Amino acid sequence: MIRRIRKRAVLAALAGCLLVAGFGGGATAQNKEPIKLGLIDIYSGGIAFIAETIRTGFQIALDEANAEGGVDGRRFTLVTADMGGSVEKAVTEARRMILEQDIKYVTVGIHSGAAVAVGNLGKEHKALILGGFATTKRLTGEAGHRYVGRANLSTVEIGRIMAEYLRDRQDVKRIATIAPDYEYGQHFAADFVGHLKTIRPDIKVVRQEWPKFRATDFAPHVTALQAQPVDMIVAGVFGGDLINFLKAGRDFGLFEDKTQLFVHGLDLAKMGFMKDSLPENTIGTVWYPFYAIDSAKSKTFEAEVAKRMKTYATGSAPVGYAAGKMLTEAMKRAGGAADVEKVIDALGGVQFEGPTGKVQVRGCDNMALYEFYIGTVRRDASLPDGIGVGDVKRFETKSVARSCEDIAKLRGQ
Repeated sequence: MIRRIRKRAVLAALAGCLLVAGFGGGATAQNKEPIKLGLIDIYSGGIAFIAETIRTGFQIALDEANAEGGVDGRRFTLVTADMGGSVEKAVTEARRMILEQDIKYVTVGIHSGAAVAVGNLGKEHKALILGGFATTKRLTGEAGHRYVGRANLSTVEIGRIMAEYLRDRQDVKRIATIAPDYEYGQHFAADFVGHLKTIRPDIKVVRQEWPKFRATDFAPHVTALQAQPVDMIVAGVFGGDLINFLKAGRDFGLFEDKTQLFVHGLDLAKMGFMKDSLPENTIGTVWYPFYAIDSAKSKTFEAEVAKRMKTYATGSAPVGYAAGKMLTEAMKRAGGAADVEKVIDALGGVQFEGPTGKVQVRGCDNMALYEFYIGTVRRDASLPDGIGVGDVKRFETKSVARSCEDIAKLRGQ
């Protein structure tokens, strides 16, 4: 009898072990092949900091998704490639990711031309391509299709928001613009001026300057801007170009005659670099004035960026986060990553709380819509590097974005 009881106990124990092993499939599911996401950007040269900031925001989104269990028992892992500023290199790296590494989801960082070119690969190979920070309106406009999306604003939304800011500025009657002489700069100026003519036809654009990208000598452009008096100069130069322009403007006294400066993308770089050269009362667009956003999500995100980068967050960090979050949330809604078509279907309608507030992705062009900010430069010891923006005004991207009907017409649909 005792032997029988012992035998039953042994069998029960074995059965228990088998039962645990059976349920252990959930644990082993975590050891499934990870979902690889590609990120191509310029990780060398003068704008590497922007690329690294995009990557940091993107990685935070993936880490959050992994902490929640990933998707279908699979974790997310990031594969990066340096395009070095070359569109051809970006296409080569994207092709390698798609064909050799079986990566079906590729994001291109700041380079607009590369985003469009890699987007064409997406259509060819049925892979989803996101513009991680590219601003070209062609990406989701006339060059757009089902297999592309964007996490950043285009020049349309940026230009229209800046024009809207001037709607009630009756003291502004004459303006000049300066923007880099390539696609981004040309579209930025055209979209800003086009919307301005609609809502403020009384404002006259008296001068437009087109410096080469990465120009070092802005003296000719500054003296040209001084040729005719204006109330405001609207600038689309950024990064090192903006710093060089501001230095030349200061040296030539460009902003001494009550000419106000209105700059796009003040927090694309650390504003501390421009602390001594930004004129008083400069107005600027910013993606992420974290010191003026009182939300738990923003505080947590900004602290995480600071921990990883050993400095405060700049504007490209929340956009990188949005790109990563768009993909992970779409895969969750689709129930996995294997079927790209299902993920794309799920992408339209994705919503989540981002560092800057609510983010919504619309299905007609897979574009993320969120709040954008404009403020006036403020120097204060309580701000990062003692400088930031105050009198911050929020703008809803969806209020100025091209309509889905406009997108369809641009694509010939």
